Formats: sequence, C-alpha cells, structure tokens
Amino acid sequence: MPESFDDVRRGYYESRCETAVKALEKRWFDASWHSSATHAVKAILDLIPPGASIGAGGSVTLRETGLLESLEERGDTIVYHRSDMGFEESLEAHKKAVMCDYYLCSTNALTMDGELINTDGVCNRIAGMVFGPRTVVILAGVNKLVADREAGITRIREVAAPANARRLGIDVPCVEKGRCVDCRKPANICRATTIISLKPILTDMKIVLVAEPLGL
Repeated sequence: MPESFDDVRRGYYESRCETAVKALEKRWFDASWHSSATHAVKAILDLIPPGASIGAGGSVTLRETGLLESLEERGDTIVYHRSDMGFEESLEAHKKAVMCDYYLCSTNALTMDGELINTDGVCNRIAGMVFGPRTVVILAGVNKLVADREAGITRIREVAAPANARRLGIDVPCVEKGRCVDCRKPANICRATTIISLKPILTDMKIVLVAEPLGL
C-alpha cells in the first residue's frame, strides 16, 4: 500500500497559513485561517448577519466551497453576475455587487508578508476590494500564498490568468500556451493590477485562509 504523506502536507499548509495571518495582522487586516473549507464557510456564515446585502465577484473559490449556496439556503440574496445574463443586466449586477454591505471574493495571490495582488479585466473585483462595500471578505486557499510581489505577479501570469481565461471561454493566446504572452487581444482579461499593502482606511477587510488548495 502506498505510504501517505497527508499529515506532512497538512502541517506544511497550516504553518504557511499561520505565518501569513500574522503578517496580515501587522498590516491591520482582520485575518484568520481554518483547517478546511467547511470550517471557513461556517466562520463566514457566522460573520455575515442574515438579511445583510451581499455582493460577490466571479470567484471559483466561492463556488467550489459552496459558500454562495449556503448563504442562499439560509434565505440571503446575493448580487453577482452570471453567464446567462445579457450585457446590461450583467453590468448592473457588477455595479450593485460592489455597493453591498458585504462583498465576497478571493485573491489571485497573497504574499507571505501580507500583501494582496490581483489582476482584472473588467476591474469590478479590484474596485470592490478597495472601496465601496463596508466589509470585504476574501476567501483564499493555501495555493494562493506566494513568497513576494514578484512571485505574485508570476502566479497571475502563469496560473490565474490562463486558467481563468480558459474557464471563461475567452479566445486569448494564454489559453493555448498555458502562460501569459502579454497579448494585445481585445479579449485580454489582464487590464489592471492592484497591490493592497495595508488595509484600506474606510474598508473593513477580513481575510479567511484555508489550509487546502482552492480556486485557480
């Protein structure tokens, strides 16, 4: 029977999350980590009061953890754009989502010294992360943790952008090549990049890490 290294892997993931949380707290973020996505989802459900206005970005992490479904099951209404929406309806959802009391999203990369790095095409997510909602809740798996800013940009170019372009069915070169080629295609989804180095002054930002790989 093959030898299992699950305990080693789990311990490694947890140590990285713990280190990142300490770094985030020094930058005035409200940060926590959880051993599983199930525990993290419960913590967020306890955090957001029933009936609050909730917006969400287009996050794989939110969807694969079942967080949005869990909120809807308890009766909450969540504002987010969907693939079956027309252009005007989708645009309105983008705008309304970032003006809710709570905004849910993930991050492309989070450095071990506590900075969040994100690249967007429409830029509704990076706009909502820094100003608009009263509280931003960022749910991220351990796979989003990187050494520094340079590694964060590399992760976006080599992993997040190509994978998300493939998920969205966008015709850009990185889908075929599996890495960014700095294209100038009209469908390019890498239009703006933000580095959040300290908690925004007027935004309560809560970062919830999970000691499991999640999202893209």
